[in-house]
Amino acid sequence: MIRSTFLLSLPLALACNLGGKPVTDDSTTGDDTGDSPSGSDATIADIRSGAAPLGAQVTIEHVIVTSPHTQGDEGFFVQDAGGGANSGIYVWSYDGVGDIFAEPGDEVTITGTPTDFYGWTEFAVESVEITGTGTIPAPVDLGDGSAVTDWDPYESVLITLSGQTVSSINEYGTGTLSPATTNPDAPFALDNGFYDYDATCGGTYPSITGVVFFSYSAYSINPRDASDLSTHELGALVDATCSDIQTGVCGAVSVSDVVVTSETWSDDDGEHFFVQDEGGGEWTGLTVVVSSGTPDVHIGDTISATGTTTEVFGLTQLVLASADDIEVTGSSTPVSTVIAEIATDYESWESCLVTLTDVDVTSDESYGEVTTSWGVSVDDTFYAFDAASGDHWDTVTGPMTYSYAIWKVEPREASDLH
Repeated sequence: MIRSTFLLSLPLALACNLGGKPVTDDSTTGDDTGDSPSGSDATIADIRSGAAPLGAQVTIEHVIVTSPHTQGDEGFFVQDAGGGANSGIYVWSYDGVGDIFAEPGDEVTITGTPTDFYGWTEFAVESVEITGTGTIPAPVDLGDGSAVTDWDPYESVLITLSGQTVSSINEYGTGTLSPATTNPDAPFALDNGFYDYDATCGGTYPSITGVVFFSYSAYSINPRDASDLSTHELGALVDATCSDIQTGVCGAVSVSDVVVTSETWSDDDGEHFFVQDEGGGEWTGLTVVVSSGTPDVHIGDTISATGTTTEVFGLTQLVLASADDIEVTGSSTPVSTVIAEIATDYESWESCLVTLTDVDVTSDESYGEVTTSWGVSVDDTFYAFDAASGDHWDTVTGPMTYSYAIWKVEPREASDLH
């Protein structure tokens, strides 16, 4: 697993405490006196197959550098010259690899120790010698990836996938791909291990080339530069409900006649407000963000709007470029749904208008927020209330939101607290 902060998602800090031997690049001086490698010779395929045991120093000779340094100069990839499955490995150093000047296409001989890092076979490098110039192995063509039942042989290998759709995207601009997926719980990802690119949820790529990483029990393809990504085609505008968006529809969407359930509030990203599908209930809520302009919307308005979906620290949002992308179409009475019992996860109620009953306050107020017996906080984004540990409310009503890994109900006015 690459020790860096650039991977998914996927709560993405993989940094470890690193420290150890410096890396030497013998090619810079032509003199390897005093740092000549010891240990047996092996191929990358030997290491990947177990023929060369982990934890023992080995030298891999005349392998080909297949990637630039990862973001942060923490590692790079090499493959056996013949390429193919089980031919790649990730090379890293305790001190980073910024002083190693090998580039894609260089032939190198590397001495170090193969290790396992949470299921990812890695090579802790001690010395590198550039021995010539080679040919980067051809990427393994895996079609659309749907026929692959085991991605492990392609770990750290350069591959090409065809016909991919970005099926979800997060705040870091990375996301999951379809149909190249291992299973619904560990989707195959498009990630930015080498550089940051623009991608949109619902967009398609005729082909993607990159190196396969393994992180948090999931595989991802990481393009090395813009040439590894064929032309990105934006997805078509989709008519959707809030429920559709919360359960998988992404990209450019248009929602119609949804009910505004809060007034607006501002932050550095723009103006925000909550909406939900008529009638409310689980999965029907959505947070709307207006990037430019001030939306003239109020509780009870029904609106239609067009924007793009995104996921920001676990909160699904519909982002509008401008307040002009909103049309007020009428009015309705927002429906608040009573949550029947305390839950371990309130995901299905995200951005929905909800009511909690028999609520005990379990902390004193801190930054306008108190914890409760429901395992959620009550927050003051709209209404500044007074409460302290030991207080009790018969009911608490407001949109349910999520921030800093905490579920929160946002009362909108005094009548939302009884």
